[in-house]
Amino acid sequence: MKEDMIYGGLSAAPGTKIQGYVPLGPSGETIPATLINGVGEGKTVLISSGIHGSEYPGILTAMELAKELTPEQIHGQLILLHPVNTAAFYERRSYINPVVGENLNRLYPGSPDGSLAERVAWYMGEEYHKRVDFVLDLHGGDIPEILPPYVYAPGIGAPDVLQASMEAALLVNADYLVKSKSTTGFYNSCAIQGTPAILIERGSHGIWSREEVETYKADVRNLLVHLGLLKGTVKQPQKKAYVLTNVVFLDAPASGCWLPEVTLGEHVKKGQRLGVITDLFGNPLVEIFAEFDSIVVSFAVSLGIKEGDQLITYGI
Repeated sequence: MKEDMIYGGLSAAPGTKIQGYVPLGPSGETIPATLINGVGEGKTVLISSGIHGSEYPGILTAMELAKELTPEQIHGQLILLHPVNTAAFYERRSYINPVVGENLNRLYPGSPDGSLAERVAWYMGEEYHKRVDFVLDLHGGDIPEILPPYVYAPGIGAPDVLQASMEAALLVNADYLVKSKSTTGFYNSCAIQGTPAILIERGSHGIWSREEVETYKADVRNLLVHLGLLKGTVKQPQKKAYVLTNVVFLDAPASGCWLPEVTLGEHVKKGQRLGVITDLFGNPLVEIFAEFDSIVVSFAVSLGIKEGDQLITYGI
């Protein structure tokens, strides 16, 4: 007999959908969640959105799917978090959760004995990703950055976990597929600890459009078909994503004014200047050069930049 699904204190009996607020670990915050316990048996999938609170296309995608999908359609169990970083969502803050004061996505798997933010990250793993069969983490371009649609697949983990993650990533409509070597980030932490996962990026500048949300929803629905939660035929993407295996994620080495000298998707040569950081008098502080021939994937578009902020991503 199929059992109730219980996450974050919410409980959904077989064939029901429950919505409510669940705790974000020890932070004192609560986040909106939807549990759908389908009528049929199947996998348990987690859809997380808004780990960065101003990445709106993914948040709205999760919200609308939580409203549209019914238990009668689902074979298995589906959890949707929309958004995780509610505090940043309301404050219109990029990257940082203002309650815990850190970027949650850089802290996974976290620690039960660490900082408040590390304890929140640890709680997310214990309560959610360690208890599910697959994770879809929905992101987008935050307020100060520009990027094309692309998808991340983990590069560290057991072979079967990496294969399951890559098979899903290849179904996403995206310009690029980045095979990550990172050990941080929610989806990487999931894979390292045994749960297949991918991260999807769609949207830029902390804005959203109906077209982006509808494309995002179509991708997620297709992935749910692939994972067996929805009936239907799996659709191949309209164009195959270009796979990047050697990627530089560069943070700002200094605070000042960021003046990029490249465009999105530009093919750059080794040693080419990508931009410069100046002080507030316009004097150069740091020049940024490409380490190898590569493609510009994303970069900050805010004039003001703080040391440690995300600056530019390029790879091949």
